[in-house]
Amino acid sequence: MKKKLYCIICLYGLISIMLCACGKQELANMTTEVTDYYASIIWKDKTYVPYCAISEKNRGKQIGIVDDDEDNRIYEYKGYSSDEWIVNSYISGLMDGSMLYKEINVSDIPDGLESEYEWNN
Repeated sequence: MKKKLYCIICLYGLISIMLCACGKQELANMTTEVTDYYASIIWKDKTYVPYCAISEKNRGKQIGIVDDDEDNRIYEYKGYSSDEWIVNSYISGLMDGSMLYKEINVSDIPDGLESEYEWNN
């Protein structure tokens, strides 16, 4: 009986470890490209440019980091496809701001948003 109980406990322990490992989110590693006017974020075959500052409450789940810097985080923009919109947030001891980036070819702008930059007009 003790041997059977020991085997069951070991089996549950092994299953718990496997489930924890499977649940770990794999983050995309994105890069930056600097121009004369802005620093864009490159992910897959898409280029994202800064659009406007937004509230942290508009961030969805984290989907990536920029240039292998775990403090330079990329999130989904709640309610929108990450093929068109992403949120960049750099975590530092002084400030945690969120900047909305749009894919450079996107022309359908969500209501209530206005770009702070002339290259988006």
